[in-house]
Amino acid sequence: MNLDSQTIILISLGVLLLFIILFSIFKGVIRMILLAAAVIAAVGLWIFLQNKGFTLLALVTDSPQPWMVQALAWTLSIFAFAVLLHGMNWFSQLFSWRRGGASPCGIITTILMSALMLWVGSVGISYYGNIARISYYRDLALAHQQQQQDPPMPWFTQAKNIIRKADATAWLRTIDPLETPAQANLACIVAYGCTLSEPEFTRFYEERLANSGVPHPTRFLELFRDKGLRTLVREGRFVTLLENKSLNAFLQLRNTQQVMEKII
Repeated sequence: MNLDSQTIILISLGVLLLFIILFSIFKGVIRMILLAAAVIAAVGLWIFLQNKGFTLLALVTDSPQPWMVQALAWTLSIFAFAVLLHGMNWFSQLFSWRRGGASPCGIITTILMSALMLWVGSVGISYYGNIARISYYRDLALAHQQQQQDPPMPWFTQAKNIIRKADATAWLRTIDPLETPAQANLACIVAYGCTLSEPEFTRFYEERLANSGVPHPTRFLELFRDKGLRTLVREGRFVTLLENKSLNAFLQLRNTQQVMEKII
C-alpha cells in the first residue's frame, strides 16, 4: 500500500473529526478514556525517563546522579499528568454552549489538545514504525536465506517515512523524544545479521559493512555472534532489541552514531 503525504494528512484530519463526533455522542465515556490516557502518558514518561534519564541529564551536567534521574522522572510525570488532566477538563467543554456560543478558552484548548493528540499519534507511528522495520529486516534475512521474494515494507514504516519526508510534517521529527535513527538502523542490521548463520553473516559483513566507515567494523561480527541478541531476534522481542545496552555501547565510539544514521 503506497500513501502520499496528502492522503496521510487527510486520514489524520478524518480521524480527528471522527473523534470529535464520537466525543459529542459519548462524552462521559470519552472523559474516562482521556483520564486513562493521562495516566498512561504519565506512566510512560516515567518509564522513558528511567531508561533515558542519565542520557538527558548528561546534556546539562557532567556528573548525573541517580537521585537526579528520579527527581526528573517524578517531576515531569506529575507535571504531564496535571497538564493532561487540566486539558481534559477544558476539552470536555467543547460542546458545552454558553449564551449561544462556545467558550473562547474551550476553543483554544480544543485546538491545543487536538495538536497534542496529533503529535502523540505521530510519535506512536514513528516508534512502532521503527519496531516494524526491525521485524522487516528479520523477515528479509529469512527470505534471502530461502531465496524467496522480499517481504513488503510494513504499513507503519511506510506511514512514518511519509510523515517524516512530507514538507508539512517533517518538522515533527525535531520534537520526537523517541526518534533515534542511528539506534534504529543498528537494530535493523543486527536483526538481519543475527538471523543468518555465521558463514552467511560473515559474507554479509564483508560485502556491506566492512567499508561502512564505522570505527573497528569487526564489532558488527561480535553483535551477530552474541547469543543474547540472537535470542531476542529469534523470539521477536524487537522493543528490547532496540533498547539493548550492547547496541548503545556500539554507538558510543567516535563517529559511529553519525555513520549509523545514514547507513540504511
